[in-house]
Amino acid sequence: MAVKKTNPSYLPLIESWEQYLSTGGMPNVPDFAAWVTGSSGKGKGDNIELEAYFDVQSATHQYAYRSSEAAFILWRLSKFIRFYTRPVLAANGLTSQDEFAILAHVDYMQRCSKKEAIEANIIELSTGVEIIKRLIRHGMLSEKPNKDDKRERLISLTAAGKRTLYAIYQGFTGIQDLMADLSAGEREHLYTILKGLDDFHTKNHLELKDGNKV
Repeated sequence: MAVKKTNPSYLPLIESWEQYLSTGGMPNVPDFAAWVTGSSGKGKGDNIELEAYFDVQSATHQYAYRSSEAAFILWRLSKFIRFYTRPVLAANGLTSQDEFAILAHVDYMQRCSKKEAIEANIIELSTGVEIIKRLIRHGMLSEKPNKDDKRERLISLTAAGKRTLYAIYQGFTGIQDLMADLSAGEREHLYTILKGLDDFHTKNHLELKDGNKV
């Protein structure tokens, strides 16, 4: 089945959110909606709901139903994940989520090519190469030639890399649970929906990448 290509519809809103925060606005939906629509400078957001704002944008630009709202919420959740995990990563010598993602993927695979670790985590190739070089310099990864393909080098975790990764996993037990107080059933339902979306966009991403190679 062909994947319908659509233009991103949420980037202008994300840019507006960043601009709003830079002005000192309170990080909540009603005040943001009031700021965007140009009402009360106090940011009270009286009688204005973000849903109404999204409805106007969706009608004007013919966005898919609830797509912009969902993208905005998912983007905010990704910000919360970074906020919660940053102290744990920093305490263990990492500077980004991508560094952690590379270590975790290599641990899962036991050994893999650099390209595989980078592509599995949807990291730009040049950025991923620099991350891996940095992790090797810091003694967390080691590399050696692939005996089946001399042009390729395989990476694996060192003992120090394993200690770092497992210390991070332990540190994650003390951060805010992203699913908050959802019940077991709600957690399972949310996971199923998110997994379906991830599967769809993974397939779409690979198809678009392959199409760009033609």
